[in-house]
Amino acid sequence: MTSFIQDVIDDLVTKEVNFSDLVFILPSRRAGVFLRRTLSFTLNQTIFAPKIISIESFVEELSDLKATTNTELLFEFYNVYITLTPEKERETFEAFTKWAQIILQDFNEIDRYLIPQKKIFDYLKAIKNLEHWSLQPDKTELVNSYLKFWNKLNDYYNAFTQSLILKKQGYQGLLYRQAYNNSQAYIKNTDKHHVFLGFNALNQAEENIIQQLLQNNLATIYWDTDKQFMNNKIHDAGLFLRQHKKIGTTLMTIILIG
Repeated sequence: MTSFIQDVIDDLVTKEVNFSDLVFILPSRRAGVFLRRTLSFTLNQTIFAPKIISIESFVEELSDLKATTNTELLFEFYNVYITLTPEKERETFEAFTKWAQIILQDFNEIDRYLIPQKKIFDYLKAIKNLEHWSLQPDKTELVNSYLKFWNKLNDYYNAFTQSLILKKQGYQGLLYRQAYNNSQAYIKNTDKHHVFLGFNALNQAEENIIQQLLQNNLATIYWDTDKQFMNNKIHDAGLFLRQHKKIGTTLMTIILIG
């Protein structure tokens, strides 16, 4: 039984593509090792090696930002926090780190899924106001401070992300959002054909970037799945791929196993 990677290469050979002009994009760097090995065993000719990168490297390239460490992000976020927060309301760095980690995780998910940040922060602000609704005409100082924090989340986000972008740095989600924002410019300046393979579920940024490349005839995507998952309309394991199949693009190939 041949491997999924072997099936993909065999399909591309059948289509007589020029492998030197391809950009292979995979879920991880480790998968690229197996792809290179399979290519060397399969192709009976001397060619310039195609570009083989992970999706994270591809996104970093598109975003024009470099991923930074969590520690650096915390210090950068704290600098923004003390700049936007009145001195009497500021917390120490130790106290700040206890909740800042959670906020950074939220920022990351908001950006990876291209959620309109102002809308979600306004929504959260409204929820927190409702949670502390009271028959008392005046809120306590503690409640007021708590609500002020939620009211400033959008300001924190904007100042934090703009500071990172100016320094050409970012967390994973910001890289994805910037990559999506830059994808149209990238499409206008490339003639390479992109082959995506081995993916399962995609976040919204990945999905949108791939769809744009597909629509401009600059990509092919291969899915590896069991035909039982695809044919059973109520099977959860095939839900994601069935949704993509409905798009009807001729450049999406689903290789079925089993």
